[in-house]
Amino acid sequence: MTTTVEKRSRKPSKDPASILAGRRVDDRSLRTTSRRTGLVTVAALLVVVCGLGFALLLSQAGDKTAVLTVREPVAKGQVVEQKNLVSTEVSGATGAIETTDSGTVVGKIAAVDLVAGQILNRDMVTSDPIPGKGKAKVGLSLDPTRVPSSGLKAGSVVNVIAVPGGDNGGAAEELDAPQLLAEGGEVYAVDGASAEGGGLLVTLIVDASDAARLAAYSTSNRVAVVETSPADEVR
Repeated sequence: MTTTVEKRSRKPSKDPASILAGRRVDDRSLRTTSRRTGLVTVAALLVVVCGLGFALLLSQAGDKTAVLTVREPVAKGQVVEQKNLVSTEVSGATGAIETTDSGTVVGKIAAVDLVAGQILNRDMVTSDPIPGKGKAKVGLSLDPTRVPSSGLKAGSVVNVIAVPGGDNGGAAEELDAPQLLAEGGEVYAVDGASAEGGGLLVTLIVDASDAARLAAYSTSNRVAVVETSPADEVR
């Protein structure tokens, strides 16, 4: 006797829980794929932006201009000469004076102290005359013992006092409260050095109202100079 076993094909389950689980798996796969696609896009954009930035930097680095820089220091108030300048090629120096325009700088007055290696711009030089309005230049012949031993230089700020007269060095009152002849004067030029001995010729820019008296005291060898900080000048 032959027994026939009937094989029945298994039908897909229509259980709602199974269907939902399958959908959740499919949704997670879609979200993962979307995130990966977004990351790839962002990475590609970063590569493009970095490449463009690098190319821009290279183009700017190669675009250099010959501009004027300071070869030798020039003190404020001094005339800028050709020997004080040198041409330097730089990039990205906005406002710098090009070497071809050196004629507009030579002969001008330094509006600020110029230091070696500094790139020049228009605000650093001026055509205004020295001395300015209300000021005067006065020359002093000084004994080296009446100036700081470190010496003076153009741009230094000084007070000038009267040295008491007489063979005995003056009365105590004059020594305790010396007469102030000029305050906040600016050294324009110096000829000689206080450490070498001999006379020292100093040109000062002072208030015009003080110039005549200062010159008179200087001819009598009755002046001494005290160097001060610009912040000490009375405004």
